[in-house]
Amino acid sequence: MNKRTLGLAALLLTIGAGVGYGLATYGPATHEHKGAAGMASADRDAGPCVGGRAPEYWVAPMDASYRRDAPGKSPMGMDLVPHCGPAGPGGDARADVHIAPQVVQNLGIRSMPVRRMRLSSPVRATGTVGWDEDSLQMIHTRAEGWLEQFSVAAAGDDVAAGQPMYALFSPKLSAAEAEFLAARGNARLRDAAAARLRALGYSDAQVEAVARRGSAAERQARLAPADLTVVALGARQGQFVQPGTHVLTLGDLSRVWLRLQLPQSQAAGMAPGLPAEVTVAAYPGQTWSGEVEHVYPTLDAATRTLGLRLVFDNADRRLRPGMFATAVIHRPVAEEALVVPAQAVIRTGAGARVVKAVGEGAFAVVPVQIGHAGGEQVQILEGLQPGEMVVTSGQFLIDSEANVDAETLRLRAAQVPAGEAEATIRGIDRAARTIRLEHGPFRPAGAEGMSMPAMTMGFGLAADLDVRNVRVGEHVRVRVENPEPGVYTVTRIAPAPERSAAQPPVPTSPTPKPSVPKSPAGPAAMTRATVVAVDGEHGVLRLRHARIESLQMPPMTMGFAVAEGIDLQGFAPGDAVRFHVERQDDGTLRITRIMATQARDD
Repeated sequence: MNKRTLGLAALLLTIGAGVGYGLATYGPATHEHKGAAGMASADRDAGPCVGGRAPEYWVAPMDASYRRDAPGKSPMGMDLVPHCGPAGPGGDARADVHIAPQVVQNLGIRSMPVRRMRLSSPVRATGTVGWDEDSLQMIHTRAEGWLEQFSVAAAGDDVAAGQPMYALFSPKLSAAEAEFLAARGNARLRDAAAARLRALGYSDAQVEAVARRGSAAERQARLAPADLTVVALGARQGQFVQPGTHVLTLGDLSRVWLRLQLPQSQAAGMAPGLPAEVTVAAYPGQTWSGEVEHVYPTLDAATRTLGLRLVFDNADRRLRPGMFATAVIHRPVAEEALVVPAQAVIRTGAGARVVKAVGEGAFAVVPVQIGHAGGEQVQILEGLQPGEMVVTSGQFLIDSEANVDAETLRLRAAQVPAGEAEATIRGIDRAARTIRLEHGPFRPAGAEGMSMPAMTMGFGLAADLDVRNVRVGEHVRVRVENPEPGVYTVTRIAPAPERSAAQPPVPTSPTPKPSVPKSPAGPAAMTRATVVAVDGEHGVLRLRHARIESLQMPPMTMGFAVAEGIDLQGFAPGDAVRFHVERQDDGTLRITRIMATQARDD
């Protein structure tokens, strides 16, 4: 691997680490993250997120699935970076992406204001130089005969005015001249004979030359009408020709046409008379000025393009038919258009959008409707207001981050397992957004639903769930979602259906309950877990635990009551522990033994 390859790899790793540190968008806030945030220390105002906010969680730069509630190291040995999430206190609710202020500078993100200005809207297109078809002349003989004394060698030759181009040996023309000469004494017959010569292609000068000569010529010469160029040859010397035979075509190079095809999006405002300029690669730095002569009334059916014909003076004859040329057509100047820099616009198949700065380190992706483009500016018809700031450098990075996270949220929302059950509320902490439920078995909601046996456990509360009127002791029906392994969030609480007097209450623990001998609570029978939160006042320990084999309980995060005599003062969030839990006669689960381990349980 050469030095250049190593340098490129190092640069990519640096950018990847910067993006991982700086970019954080809307993500599903789990109850365990919010619980940890709710118990954060008093220095949350000095957090790494916008406005000094504490992050929702900390994530590995190279593995988005590795998340923790506090700073630390990833399995690869890299520092965890904060995920700031949606705007909270001190943030901006309009933002799609939040970037730490120090990272904005490191990534080179720059913004410019939306403004009003007079927008020049030139259209640039390429085409091919061609003959001025108005000047083309096709030469035919008007009597049969044989071509002789052909003076034109090939297409592209120039001919001067009055120059003989060929001679035609034609008995018909000789007879017409003889008839004209024989009618000298009769003015009426002479005029009729002269008219016949003109009908056969003689000019007035040639008729007078016949009269002066006084005898019929064997061959009649065809003279060039002006200084022209031979465009095409249709006959050769010695060939027998008839009136319908094409002998040659002449054209004038002092003026040329340029044909252009414009996309439909650039067709607006095109009209005859618009000024235009043309350049060709053969003459760098030289410009020819002309105008739009004709705008074709229909679009090409195959290419959906509009045809234009431009005319340019070519007195020096340096523009030659067949040359590839670039033309700039100057459309009328728009009046006080709302514009943004062209590099700020992100064009996609679904339309155009820009990234708007809505606060310090806060950005929103905004769809816009664009109009004409003029130089380095693009007209904005809808979507922005004067004075708003749009990102002109780094906007593609922000846009891609916002789109990826939005799609992830959409997929998660469509696939989150959920279940419903009846439950009794045993405790609620509105500040920490947690609730403790004594619930019956969960019935899956949908084909990919969630199942859970009856038990008493703690759950997180969804961020948008209103629990102001929820009271301890109420019998309710709840919906719980499982957005990721070990995370269970209550998303809906509704009154449970009333039971009839003859209907016994739904048991919250399996009945009949078989007698299961208690296993010794030695280290081998204890379950590994990480402390999430400690509530010493109420004797509750919130753990993120592995599978509890004795209860056939899957891995999850939940709160447990602890038995009397267990001191929780020695435990703190992040501690790795082993614990033993037993189901009580009332169906609740209680920790009967717990011990700290030396290493953190990641």
